[in-house]
Amino acid sequence: MARLTRESMILVGTKEYKIEDLLKTIIYLPANYIKTFFEELGLTIPRELRIFVLREVLREKVIETRKSRLTLADELNYRLSWFTEFTETQLENLLIFFDDPKLDRDFLEEFWTDLLSYMNDKKVPAKDLKRVLDSSLAHVRANGLQLPSMKTYNREIKSLFFDSFGRIDGLAPAKFRPVLFKSSTLHEIRDLGAKYDVDVPRRLKKTELADIIIHELKERGQHTDQLETQVRGMSVLIMQRFAIDHDIKASTELKKEEIIEYILANASETKEAYFVPDSPKVYEKEVEEVSKHVEEAPKPKDEPTVVQLDEEEDKGEAPAETVVEEAVVEEPIEEVQTTVEEVYKPQPRESQVQYASAPFDLSELVNEIKMLRKAVEKAVTDNQIQMDNSKDETPKAGSASEPLVLNTAEFYGNPKQLKKLVKEDEAEHREKFIEERKAQSSIGTNKDDDDDDLPPKEAIILKKVGLFLFKFILIALAIVVILLVLYSTISYFWAAPFLDGFDDTINGLFQISGKGMVQHIHDLLIMLGL
Repeated sequence: MARLTRESMILVGTKEYKIEDLLKTIIYLPANYIKTFFEELGLTIPRELRIFVLREVLREKVIETRKSRLTLADELNYRLSWFTEFTETQLENLLIFFDDPKLDRDFLEEFWTDLLSYMNDKKVPAKDLKRVLDSSLAHVRANGLQLPSMKTYNREIKSLFFDSFGRIDGLAPAKFRPVLFKSSTLHEIRDLGAKYDVDVPRRLKKTELADIIIHELKERGQHTDQLETQVRGMSVLIMQRFAIDHDIKASTELKKEEIIEYILANASETKEAYFVPDSPKVYEKEVEEVSKHVEEAPKPKDEPTVVQLDEEEDKGEAPAETVVEEAVVEEPIEEVQTTVEEVYKPQPRESQVQYASAPFDLSELVNEIKMLRKAVEKAVTDNQIQMDNSKDETPKAGSASEPLVLNTAEFYGNPKQLKKLVKEDEAEHREKFIEERKAQSSIGTNKDDDDDDLPPKEAIILKKVGLFLFKFILIALAIVVILLVLYSTISYFWAAPFLDGFDDTINGLFQISGKGMVQHIHDLLIMLGL
């Protein structure tokens, strides 16, 4: 059946309306009413419908954003290069990220246009459509033209949408793995798991960690029953030390790929057909490889009708027909045509599923800190000596300000007599200099000191400002280091989901030997047995 447009006519009650006229009020309906209405009808909606609308509405904004960041090799630009493969959750979060009222309105209008088209195809009675229209009019009269908040709208109606068999959040596992691994944060992946009622743990249990170590020992041919009993009897800290000593990459901390596998293994949409990937290379694919890959998911019997998103629809054109009974078609992907030079691509961790990084060496960092401390101490000492000299220094005879010239080139006579004359001359000059200074001094009087004998005020102020800035920078640097250590310690002992985003950001800003500072400190705490 033909896909309806805004100019299409649809029967509502006993009267035909143009869809564009219905959109004037229906887009303001709150999420809770929409959820209740469709649950009463017993009608669910293919997830591809909402994904298609989100992608088409966001496409121009994404292209514009990437063009404006052509010279910036940043993580956002790289993540947006995966836009054509985004899951539904990623597209929803992107709509919230742009926070553009025009985008929100465009999304609601396109969403309801396709929703009405789907309802018309499913033969929803005209009286029910009339009920929706009447409810929207009443809501607008009571609340005004206020669009629902996109921060909660899509998540509140998530139960109305279903995935094709074997898919989750709109993607088959073969695409789900690399797309999330390369273009999502840990926090976003955990949030996606919560959307499908999967509570991802922060850390592995003791038995799970022991299984990883024993599996690795078996792979190496080093496994014995006695060694397995010994490993399983260890505490978590001793077990981690054992893994480090035997060069086994195992950690209680769940990494990105492990979180993805946990979701696939426990979500109701994928757990029946779940399998462990043969190689970690499934996470190393780039967007071009994923776009070319088309996987035909197995189709169960009595599957609900789903919307087919064909090639014309993906290009933003209204196709002749979009709804096909009992057909599941992978949506062709058209990559955003932008050219980005030297785009930064964050490299995935070298660890595989259930693996962690090896120990690290902090000797270079310690040496740098020692050298910095010595340089600071020397600079402060030299600066203090210079200030003390400038305060205590007094003009001496023979200085540039008051030169004393002793012309002995034409002296004839006894050298001892010459020395005596020179001493007398110096003493006389010294006494004269002291008396002049006493006369000019304002000590004990109401007169101010003579400014002509002091350095210019501007020079003194400039020196003090420079010293203050220098000390401020040193103190600020020390505070940043202390705060970084404190935060890393807190994030290690306090497993809060909202800290994952901060961990990724700090690791991206402060890196040593290719690893973030937070991860360095976490590994150090593990090595210390904390």
